[in-house]
Amino acid sequence: MKTRKWIFILSAIVAGVFLFSSCQKNSNSAGVITPDDEVTVSDNALMENLLDDAMDAADQATMLVDAFIFDNNGSTLKSASGVVVSDSCPTVTVDHPDATHWPKVITIDYGDLCTGFWGHTRSGKIVITITDRYMKPGSERTVELVNYYCNGIHIEGTRTVKNEGRNENNNLVFRVELSGGKISRNDTVFMTRDFVRYREWAAGEKTKNRWDDVFFITGEANGVNFRGHTYHKVITSPLEWARSCRFIKSGTVSITIDDRPPVVLDYGDGTCDNLATLTRGDKTKEIQLKYHRNKCTKCGR
Repeated sequence: MKTRKWIFILSAIVAGVFLFSSCQKNSNSAGVITPDDEVTVSDNALMENLLDDAMDAADQATMLVDAFIFDNNGSTLKSASGVVVSDSCPTVTVDHPDATHWPKVITIDYGDLCTGFWGHTRSGKIVITITDRYMKPGSERTVELVNYYCNGIHIEGTRTVKNEGRNENNNLVFRVELSGGKISRNDTVFMTRDFVRYREWAAGEKTKNRWDDVFFITGEANGVNFRGHTYHKVITSPLEWARSCRFIKSGTVSITIDDRPPVVLDYGDGTCDNLATLTRGDKTKEIQLKYHRNKCTKCGR
């Protein structure tokens, strides 16, 4: 009888300690922003920038082909080689560079090293397959990254973009799906992402100046961060992305890492800078987003 009594008491104590520590952990994590949260969010911003950079080049190449077809009324382009898309050195070639043949395949070849805007270096190829003119509702394009590097970071993935037509604001909307997204410096340090998003072309459509283009982005994403933790991102207010800025200018994202309470990333009021805030519960902290990834010796990587 005494033995059973002590077992019961011991079990109750263990259970109480477990419940107390669990409640304490949940309470603390609900109102604390950890270094791991900051690293994950900063790395997410890095991946965002690098993927958008490749997407920007694909956008420009596609619009370049559209403009040629429209301006030349279907005349044949003998050679598209040497056309500058976004930098001083990529070579752009077009398979079926005319108004009749579809699909078309556009290849942006950065060679072994190409230094472009803001001093960014790129190498490898971006291959775009398009079914019709970029501006035509229903048209689709597939963007593949072939041994592609930006600033020494290997970027992988296939992105499919479909023109969904115009919304209630009379703006073109594009459905964008990324599969197999990955950035890495080697085989052991990498970050992955898959997403489905919608991009509303809010400004710049009617001009030939691509630097005034502005898009608002909604959607969600899943992946694994550099530390091997799973994450889920939901855009809670549209992200403002402009070609003239290296960083997202405004909008908010809720990010859940593993089973922790989510943190909210706020990009700000529309100013072009690398500053953002993280909020969890009643705790808010300002962070700096990055474009280049520096080596971290204390991150357990």
